[in-house]
Amino acid sequence: MPDARPYTPIDCGVHDRLESWSVRRETVEVVWRDGADTHRQLAVIADVVARDGADWVVLSTGETVRADRLVSVGGVAVAPGC
Repeated sequence: MPDARPYTPIDCGVHDRLESWSVRRETVEVVWRDGADTHRQLAVIADVVARDGADWVVLSTGETVRADRLVSVGGVAVAPGC
């Protein structure tokens, strides 16, 4: 889903953990905000991709979440950073 707000890179350490969870195919709880709505999903991180000037997290459920919309993954808070 397109997002008109400018992308804010997430903390590099969290980005590295996203890639690690993806490689290890671990099921994690992913919490993200989409406007005023907060979503929670247990899923495997299928991939972490860069496109349209942003990083995106692809979930095994078929959802794709822009990384700066993440609140927490696997109990780890996601903050701006890199």
